[in-house]
Amino acid sequence: MNGRKVDDAEDAPVGGGAGLANAAHLDAGVDLNEGTALSDTGRGPRGPIGADIEEAAENTAALSGSAVRGVLPLWRNRDYAGWWISSLVSSLGSAMSQLAYPLLMLYATGSVARAGVVGACLNIGGLSTTLLGGALADRYPRRRLIITADLIQAVAVASVVAAVAEGYVNVVHIGAIALIQGMCNGIGGAAMTPVLKRIVPPAQFPALSASKQGREMISRLAGPPLGGALFSLAKWIPFLGDAISFLVSAVGVAMIRKPLGPDPGEAASNTPWQGMREGFAYIRTSVYLLFIIIWSALTSALLGGIVLLVIALLKARGGSPTTVGAVTALAAIGGLGGALIAPVLLKRVPSRIVVLAASWIIGPAVVGIAAAPRPWEIGVIAAFLVFLIVPLTVLLESYQLRIVPDALMGRVSSALSFGTSGLLWTAPVTAGVLADNFGVPTAMLVLSGAFVLLAVWSTLAPAVHLLDQPDEVAQPAQRARKAEPER
Repeated sequence: MNGRKVDDAEDAPVGGGAGLANAAHLDAGVDLNEGTALSDTGRGPRGPIGADIEEAAENTAALSGSAVRGVLPLWRNRDYAGWWISSLVSSLGSAMSQLAYPLLMLYATGSVARAGVVGACLNIGGLSTTLLGGALADRYPRRRLIITADLIQAVAVASVVAAVAEGYVNVVHIGAIALIQGMCNGIGGAAMTPVLKRIVPPAQFPALSASKQGREMISRLAGPPLGGALFSLAKWIPFLGDAISFLVSAVGVAMIRKPLGPDPGEAASNTPWQGMREGFAYIRTSVYLLFIIIWSALTSALLGGIVLLVIALLKARGGSPTTVGAVTALAAIGGLGGALIAPVLLKRVPSRIVVLAASWIIGPAVVGIAAAPRPWEIGVIAAFLVFLIVPLTVLLESYQLRIVPDALMGRVSSALSFGTSGLLWTAPVTAGVLADNFGVPTAMLVLSGAFVLLAVWSTLAPAVHLLDQPDEVAQPAQRARKAEPER
């Protein structure tokens, strides 16, 4: 339940994708089924930024449409490799404390609902600054934003270390720290998406997303068992590791050699409030983005509730902190397998099939977890579930990186993250209240039913077909402009 490092946010995440794997991870009251053909909207962007969007879209289309030759393998890209290593340490710290926070509240208070309150504070904090973060990322130096956010979170988590070491565990204090971390995530996380787009060429976006997911699963494989073991030794040790990892994250970003932008002529000249509106204005030009912002919000919220319920279920069945960490690690093995297979899978299986298969399998898998009597059985089912979710995350992340212009990436990704996170804060609270009143298995069955309803909607939604027609939807503003008769 701790704040994620801003280099993990796409987090952040790229709103639609990361939100699923991280339970981001990525609000529009639009009827996507009525009068919608299986192609993107032919309308140009609305509002005062139409010309800017068209120009940015043309530049992005020219870049992504050209053959990329002589590109170094991703692991020989010094900037990316250095960032990846530092972010691996960062993710390891997150994985330890993401287990330690709910354990701390559960063992100190015995209430699932109170543990959920801390998670809700984190999500509310991120929601409150996500849009502002995107506007700032396209206006002010991104390197400075990211490093500042990491350093603030390092200090915040250090206060948790001191409090727990002194035996002072208070839900108000922990909730306040989670709120601060969420706010830092919203600002710093929005800046990280355009940074990655600058240091990795478009041809390697799928590899970028897959390697990020692989890094995340490696940290989840090692982090929870380590966090559980350290928590058993002394409750403050996992939080100390997390505070240090924030510092490592900041150093990794500081060492990137390439300019991270925005460039002098690229920086947004309008106010942050106008920047927020521009992100949503671009989203309104794409049927796919409108669909994914709603779909990801619902999916991420439900998955966030499942994560808390699984921890509570293991504790209710006699699992120790080490057992919880081991089950989490088993699930991470499934995620690592999903990251390894994702690039090959997405080349051979239609994107729509990937989305629908994952949507329909999640519900029954949650029922299986609720019914499984032993921890290792819960871990196996969870591993299968995460194995499915990771390729889905890679698909959504790489597609979004490809279709959104760099000049608008901060604003658009933060708008998507805001929409995705709009319901995320309700997940731990709702799941906790259901568990406290009706029991953990019943709460999981309720969320499973919600997943089935979401799968029905995904099957009927025309926008899912757009994933298999990237050339027609990548630059809607440019298509609209080319469709106009010459004068």
